[in-house]
Amino acid sequence: MGKKTLWISLFSLILLLAFFEFTNTDILIQEKLYLPLEKTWILKDPGLHYRALYYNYIKIPIYVIGLTSLVACIVSWKKKIWLEYRKGLLIITLSLIILPLGVGVIGKAVTNVQCPDDLSHFAGKIPYVKLFESYPYNPNSPDHKWPRGHCYPAGHASGGFALLSLVCFFKSRKYKFLAFMLAMGMGWTMGVYQMLRGAHFLSHHLVTMILAFILVSSLNLLIKDFDHERIIA
Repeated sequence: MGKKTLWISLFSLILLLAFFEFTNTDILIQEKLYLPLEKTWILKDPGLHYRALYYNYIKIPIYVIGLTSLVACIVSWKKKIWLEYRKGLLIITLSLIILPLGVGVIGKAVTNVQCPDDLSHFAGKIPYVKLFESYPYNPNSPDHKWPRGHCYPAGHASGGFALLSLVCFFKSRKYKFLAFMLAMGMGWTMGVYQMLRGAHFLSHHLVTMILAFILVSSLNLLIKDFDHERIIA
């Protein structure tokens, strides 16, 4: 998770934005998840059991990891034996704070993109507009504007993708790989759930995932290694 990963991630983000801006891939994929005759999505959840599992409970291990890393990070300033783990703990703590806040607050506030369920193409009333396009005239609104969208990038999956930071904590290749798989598994489980219920497009989750790579790589480069302090002590 160094300079190479950072540059590849930045380049991938540019390609991704261009690809979805000039194609209708998002709509085509989401159409496969929509039942037009019933005007509903594939995932039906009248008892809210899926929501409880894939929206609420799935966040619990993320909160536990975040709180544990924060406490361990604080303790590492007291316990010299933990110096070699301090950098990894800092990256985990900061990633689990910055990515969800950056995506959920800043990202959604500036992009003005709608969720699939809000679009007239499906069950809603708002026209489909891509990230860099302008909304058409709204004849039914006094200011001729459509309600502002708050759906891009994907916020729910950001916590799962932020677990990519665990890669920087472990030393062995085996555990780094397991940490990577955990992050991808959590992020895409949360993401696919949102797509199946019409809450997000594929591009929303891909952007959040790449932002996780950019953030973790940047933190790994910016935060110094504390191992040398252990030797001095």
